[in-house]
Amino acid sequence: MISTTTSISTTRIKIVSKAVNETRTVVIRPDGNDMYIGGADVTTANGLVISNNTNFTIEIPPNEELWCVVGSGTHNVTILTSFAETV
Repeated sequence: MISTTTSISTTRIKIVSKAVNETRTVVIRPDGNDMYIGGADVTTANGLVISNNTNFTIEIPPNEELWCVVGSGTHNVTILTSFAETV
């Protein structure tokens, strides 16, 4: 397993890149504020909210990406995957 920490702000950022022919299970934990996840068009209005300091597990299908954004400020998110992500 690989753990990475990324800074998230009000500008959406990709936190999980595409992987051809591989479904991945990803654990996400926001630190400092709630965050919103979704596709490349994610916003605080259309994203799925993940509450601060909670673990959230999601399966990412092959050839899909995961993006996130926060409503204000800059906060960290920790991502746990089964391989190193190239973001």
